[in-house]
Amino acid sequence: MYLQARLSTAEAVLPLRARQRQELNNQIVHDSIHRRPGWTLTYLLDLAGAVVGFGSIAIGGPWKDKPTVFEFYILPEQRTRAFDLFEALLAASGARFFEAQTDDVLIATMVLTYGREIGIEKIVFNDQLTTTLPANGATLRRVTSEEEIRSCLEQRQG
Repeated sequence: MYLQARLSTAEAVLPLRARQRQELNNQIVHDSIHRRPGWTLTYLLDLAGAVVGFGSIAIGGPWKDKPTVFEFYILPEQRTRAFDLFEALLAASGARFFEAQTDDVLIATMVLTYGREIGIEKIVFNDQLTTTLPANGATLRRVTSEEEIRSCLEQRQG
């Protein structure tokens, strides 16, 4: 079956990105870089002539000269071809680095399959299941001040 990754635009994948957001139902860490001119390349993923997903490559800012796959989405009914489509994305984009949210199972699987020398900067949890695990005296506390949080949010608005 014919498959291809072809260069597109961030606007062209908006319907797919909306589906991805709905499925993930959480915060997307690098969501804003699509709006920054020259920071991303976006690829549509075709399977037998039908668009079945997309991949995004970061090429600006901290990723300059280090093309990095940071988004990868395949429609649920086509996920059996995810590895083939990911390889097509890598071939078309030339990306050699990955950056993924730990709560996005699809791209995390690709990183664990294709990545080497994997490091974890931070872990984003997906709160879908309720467990009965005991806290064993653990408590959660905020280490970033409210003022610093607001300042960071203001800086990222553009």
